[in-house]
Formats: sequence, C-alpha cells, structure tokens
Amino acid sequence: MKKKIILIVIAIVIAIFILKTLIPNEKDCVKKSIESFKKAVEKEDKIETLKYIDETYKDRNNMTYEQLIMIIDNLSAQVDSIKISISSLKINIDSTDAQNTIFASCSLGLKIFARQAGDKVLVFGGIIKPAPVRAYFKKYEDHYKVYSAEY
Repeated sequence: MKKKIILIVIAIVIAIFILKTLIPNEKDCVKKSIESFKKAVEKEDKIETLKYIDETYKDRNNMTYEQLIMIIDNLSAQVDSIKISISSLKINIDSTDAQNTIFASCSLGLKIFARQAGDKVLVFGGIIKPAPVRAYFKKYEDHYKVYSAEY
C-alpha cells in the first residue's frame, strides 16, 4: 500500500513538473512578443512590426504611435540593415483589468545598431552600456503590444 501511495505522489509531482515546463506562461508570451517585435524591426517588415505596437501608443516623452512609425520608416529607408541588442530582460505581469486584459511590463538594456554605406552606426543606446528601457504591454489575443515606454 505504501508503495502505491509513493508511486502516485511521484507521478503527480512529475505530471505537475511536465505541465509547468511545457505549458507556456504569460512571461513566456511577453518574451516571445518582444523577440518577434525585434525580428520584425531587424527585417524591416513594417506589417509585422505594426502587429506589436498598440495604436494608442504614447511614451513618457510624448512620442505617439504615428511618430514612432515614422521614425522606424525613416530609419529603414536610410540604412542598409538594423541590428538590435537586448540585455538584462526582466518581465513582470502587472495586472488584469475588468475585461480580462492582461498588462505586463519589462525592463531591459537596449542598443540599436545600423549599417549605412558599410559603416556600423550606434543609433540608440550607450557605447559601453545599453540604454535602460522600461516598456509596458497589453495582451491582444495571442501576443502583446507595447503601449508605452520610458527611455
């Protein structure tokens, strides 16, 4: 009888471990959205990039959605390639509102490099240390969109 109970407990512990590691959580979903956003900007894919920016975007410097898109468009038009470096990514799931919309935030170090006429240029971030950025996200269906940022 003791062996059966021990085996059942071990099976339950293994099942819980498997479920926790295989089922993606919200932090994984935020991280995946950040990585997809990064890749879309690097590929200069405007349609895919827009998928990760909320239409109500307004950051702490009063930059709006339209201004952000214009900056991304201008950068893409002026450079040969874009490379984004993200470091020290820390993700927090902040809250859920009355409509069950999930809000999240992250802090990260960010450097944006561009190649222009064969030269590598630092577009954003410090030469030695990446620029600290805090971004705020809102969940839409299966991904997150950035709706505000501090940099």
